[in-house]
Amino acid sequence: MGGVLRIVPGARLMPESRRINRLYRRGTKCDTRTYHPTPEPSVGSSGGRDELSITPVGLEARRREQIEEVIERLTGDDHDHPPPFSESELYRTAADVGIPVWEPEVKKCFTGRILDELNYERDPVAQTFVPIVGKGLVETIKTVAETVVPALNSELSQSLRRRLEDWCELHGFDSLEHTAVQTIIVRQALLSILLQAALYERQRKQHAWPQLDTNPQTTLRQIEERTGHSGFKACVLDDVVQLFEATDLEAVLGERHRLLYSSQPTEAIGRLYEALLPSEYRRTIGQHRTPPEIGNLMQTWATSGGDAVLDPGMGAGGLSTPFHPRWGVSTDPGDVTGIDRSPIAARMGITAQILARQATTTQLTDFLDLSLEELDYDPDAVVCNPPYTRYQELSTEYRTERNTQAEDRTGLEIPGTSPLYAYFLYHLRQFLDPGDRAAVIVPHVFLARDYGTPLKQFLLREFHVRALLLSDPNTESAFENAQMTELILFLEARKESEETSVTRFIRVDEKQDVPTLVDAIRNGGEGKTDRGAIHCFKQVDLDPEQKWDRLFDSIDVETSPRLTPLSELADVRRGLQTGENDFFCLTQETVDAWGIEPRFLEQMVPKPEYVEGYDIRSDDWEHHRDNDRPTRLLYHTDPVEGVPATTYDEEAGRAEWREAVTTEEPAFSVVEYLRHGLPEHKTLSTRATVHRREPWYCVERGAVAPILIESMSRSGIRFLLNETNARHLNNYYGIYPDPAIGQTGKKALLAYLNSTLVDEVVSQEQHTLSGGLKKLEPGDVKDIPVIDPREFPDTVVSTLADSFDDLREAARRNEDEEPITSRIDSVLEQEL
Repeated sequence: MGGVLRIVPGARLMPESRRINRLYRRGTKCDTRTYHPTPEPSVGSSGGRDELSITPVGLEARRREQIEEVIERLTGDDHDHPPPFSESELYRTAADVGIPVWEPEVKKCFTGRILDELNYERDPVAQTFVPIVGKGLVETIKTVAETVVPALNSELSQSLRRRLEDWCELHGFDSLEHTAVQTIIVRQALLSILLQAALYERQRKQHAWPQLDTNPQTTLRQIEERTGHSGFKACVLDDVVQLFEATDLEAVLGERHRLLYSSQPTEAIGRLYEALLPSEYRRTIGQHRTPPEIGNLMQTWATSGGDAVLDPGMGAGGLSTPFHPRWGVSTDPGDVTGIDRSPIAARMGITAQILARQATTTQLTDFLDLSLEELDYDPDAVVCNPPYTRYQELSTEYRTERNTQAEDRTGLEIPGTSPLYAYFLYHLRQFLDPGDRAAVIVPHVFLARDYGTPLKQFLLREFHVRALLLSDPNTESAFENAQMTELILFLEARKESEETSVTRFIRVDEKQDVPTLVDAIRNGGEGKTDRGAIHCFKQVDLDPEQKWDRLFDSIDVETSPRLTPLSELADVRRGLQTGENDFFCLTQETVDAWGIEPRFLEQMVPKPEYVEGYDIRSDDWEHHRDNDRPTRLLYHTDPVEGVPATTYDEEAGRAEWREAVTTEEPAFSVVEYLRHGLPEHKTLSTRATVHRREPWYCVERGAVAPILIESMSRSGIRFLLNETNARHLNNYYGIYPDPAIGQTGKKALLAYLNSTLVDEVVSQEQHTLSGGLKKLEPGDVKDIPVIDPREFPDTVVSTLADSFDDLREAARRNEDEEPITSRIDSVLEQEL
């Protein structure tokens, strides 16, 4: 900023017009290194005096002067910082000022020092050096934000406070009274003004706008009033910006060139937002930035050059921005309309798109309220990363409204447990004519959930479902901090009377380039590939009632007429739900410290992570108890005198005592423990499921299960024999065989359940979550085809039972289990 003074922590004030901000240094090893093997220059002699060599200190000073001159020449008269520059520009300028960059060591060291001074990096796509949008800028924003956080407690007008409370509600934040929320808001305000400053600079010279000064808000508001530009549309964050001192604000605005000159502004802005907003706050409203490689794939398939593209839930524009701002790619959209209900998200999107030279308009609205008539044109394609908000995080009123809207539009019966992204899919069809395409990225779990049945029915009815592409669930999600496996739907709108063709279920196990994936979507043949698998099915044969997640791994498991569903010979029940395990599940140390009476306690099965092998014995339980692991469960039915009831306040999201706590000495020690829970335990008061019980401290009832199975696992599922009196929580399912099966029959059943055959069957039933976590629902367990030991010869049952005993002993001794498993498989193959 010409003539403006900037305060930089740890540095002296210096004029900004011809100096470079060196607040963030990469700390390369070349900081003070001389350019060997260049001969050291010397001062010429005259009058018979000896030559005097330049000292190392003088040489280094000269090097610094040369570097500053290179930077000045690269910057030019019309800029405060260098625009992106190529290697040839850099080295030609260096040679002009006398730096011998034709020497490899000099060139390497000089390049490092230049990039260190500027905090730039090489963009391999554009083959230029560009500013880094990274930790330095993030730390500047965080540091400056802290100067205003206290003001949100004491210096807000009632009007501004109300508007900020509305902002919190819109974005799913906690109360404005929380310091964490205040911190997020002021960071968003700084990001907002930084975006506007970068956008302003992009257009300033084109429109002969004045330079921004130390009070940029006035200029920005004037531009908005004069032009109506959506990028400068006012929001409550602009009022928060007014709370900053001009010098503090300039520390952030002085970095706007980092966005202005970014070669990938969408990615830079998206990462900056993620770094400033903790992931738990983004998860609440389902915000997940689309990685650029996924955005490129979706855009390449869905659009062609010049298309009018609709981008609902636009965010930073990762799905509709050009692949690279400095390319002339034929598939770049002609026009983009971004939709987002969050003003800061809309501001990110419009800024990123304009910096990327993409013609864009935005509409600040809920996509589910948008109609085709409200758009300026008929879209040719939709690319969408909708919010993944779960139904529990939607208000009852909003959820009911959206469910009714979707049912009226589709004529389907839609469960109220549908997540928000499902309603986006139901809604977007109206914006597409037959032949138009949509690429939508969503969590894959709907493929196997009840709420997914009408959604699959809708997709089959309204679209040519060209492909479903699933990332390998055993690898890390491409969405940082998102507990999901990404699934991309490639859809083409169709008339209901049109015949359908093939749907490809594509699993990607290793990273592949965009052309390869596009070819797989369009032309991929059946079978395994080098980096995944493709399975082709006629769309007309796809059944929405089935679990489609199985279709990515077509395992042909043969079953026998001698098998029957497990539900025919056993009950399957979920484990007990305490509502707050940290309070109701106790270690022996906690029991002893409070003196809790045995009559209020029951044994509890240890967590699955503590259980090894195929059984749990009394000795095992005692071992876990003695090692201070949670093995005791508060478990009683009758009210305990001296423990007040609670009332849960829905609006406040916490419980309070319904009556005063008595100071009388309680009859039981457990009373003291229960009394301390509400005021002193971190989260017990917020657990609605706890405080809706009568009494609140009475957990669910449940019988001891003789067979247990983990509900979730990262490896193969194990069926466990429970030889204790311990009850299981909801991290297990309990299996209760018909008593007529007997102990030997029960062990024979366990041998079968731990066989290779069942492992294959279960692998088809499991829903794989992000990071390889595999989950079974109780209904899946009930449907497992099993042997009924009562229908097999006694010799076979005894052999299987003995084999199970051998298997569990081998596991305890850490011996090879494979020979025993093979023996079990051999017996089953003969009988089935």
